[in-house]
Amino acid sequence: LGELVDPLPRALIWGAAWDMTRDAEVSTGDFLKLVLSGIGRETDVGVVQGVLRQLRSAIDQFAAAEHRTDYQSRLAAALHELAEAAAPGSDHQLAFTRAFTLSATTPEQVAVVAALLDGSLVRDGLAVDTDLRWFLLQRLVVKGGLEDDAIEAEQAIDDTATGRRQAAIARAARPSAAAKQLAWADIMDRTDLPNAITEATITGFVQPDQLDELVPYRDRYFAELPRVWDERTMETAQGITMGLYPLLLVDDQTIAATDAFLAGDGLNSALRRLVTEGRDGVRRAMRARAKDANPA
Repeated sequence: LGELVDPLPRALIWGAAWDMTRDAEVSTGDFLKLVLSGIGRETDVGVVQGVLRQLRSAIDQFAAAEHRTDYQSRLAAALHELAEAAAPGSDHQLAFTRAFTLSATTPEQVAVVAALLDGSLVRDGLAVDTDLRWFLLQRLVVKGGLEDDAIEAEQAIDDTATGRRQAAIARAARPSAAAKQLAWADIMDRTDLPNAITEATITGFVQPDQLDELVPYRDRYFAELPRVWDERTMETAQGITMGLYPLLLVDDQTIAATDAFLAGDGLNSALRRLVTEGRDGVRRAMRARAKDANPA
């Protein structure tokens, strides 16, 4: 794919490959191979960013459980090489660095993220600005590599509206039961938080690398959702419904819990539609995972 000179056919093929992966016509493993074989020669940085987002989604949702860690590690290794080889200061260098950060899995890969943040690793032309610093820090928080004081210190440096949102993501992303409980309470119970902080907390709470911490909240989601729609604004209720639906818990239990909820009486029509769409997403992921487990 990377050998095609015309960018339009390349973009069309990238899109078709993603559709085939979503529709379980090809496996996530095959999509990974395609991306790794061609993304380094893709000249359109917007396409690079879009394809890498799609691949991350495929690994998080569509990969068979036994393959996910291997896929993520392989992706991170390839992105590390691409980031180092990219033209200094280029958009591609930044895109590959950010994608690598999200995929860093092994201790060695996480150590690279830490080195980029503390300045012990410097890439020619790569500006580790405030936005990238938060991005790096949040990945380290997810992987358990930073304590709460690191978040507070970073927020003290960037005490802006954006900094407060980024700090909220980081706090909700901490890999502990206590941190998840605090984030859940902020989302579901607090009405004094700005919508932007609530949305940021949802973003941090739902981490593909923290499925064990998310499982206890599946039943709580369905139990507490009607109260959210009774007490919160439509915009907030919709954001919570979509953001906290257990889309990453791809199993029959999520489908059963969803069906039981939808069988209830008196559900708001918008609530019913959003939860039904979430259910469709889980069913799609189940088909894709079955394909990835048996790609032949």
